[in-house]
Amino acid sequence: MKNLFPFVATLLFAFNANSQTQNYATLKVKITNLEVDSLVIISYKNPNFKKVIKTNKDGILKDTLNVKGGKYYVSNCSSLFPNGIYLNNGYDLKISVDAKEPKKTLAFTGKGAVENEFSTTFAKSEENFDYESLLQLDEIQFNKEINQIRLNLFATLDKKKYASDFVVYQIAYLDYFIEMKTQTYMAIVEGRK
Repeated sequence: MKNLFPFVATLLFAFNANSQTQNYATLKVKITNLEVDSLVIISYKNPNFKKVIKTNKDGILKDTLNVKGGKYYVSNCSSLFPNGIYLNNGYDLKISVDAKEPKKTLAFTGKGAVENEFSTTFAKSEENFDYESLLQLDEIQFNKEINQIRLNLFATLDKKKYASDFVVYQIAYLDYFIEMKTQTYMAIVEGRK
């Protein structure tokens, strides 16, 4: 019984510490050549969510945020974070970037990093799609190509590697992305008639 008490106490402490981290996310951002004194974080989903994070004396932007899993837009530094950032409670996300070369220097570490790296990689892939060529295809060929694109995108989303909330979010986003491209195509086809 004596040996059991330290084990149970440690287990309860670990559970309590873990449950406390679920109520907020920590965000620490180091921006070299920063020309503003704060970041303004806005939710894509919740128009009432707005958080201003001020630069501390060391030039670091750091705060805790009570968030719901999803994309957040950095409104006053959108060129540094063009795809926003994905946040969820429990994350301990650290970001570093040089304001003069954001595409080359943007880096994520800590809990939530792999999800944000995926989002950044996906956004780069999205930019490289040849929409003009797709829009020239007949409907059967377009559907075949768009289904292949969808399969390729889903194949990159390793459900074991990413947090389950992120997988759910990203699947919904991928479906939305494909649906928007299909609707655009259908509108162009209707316009041709």
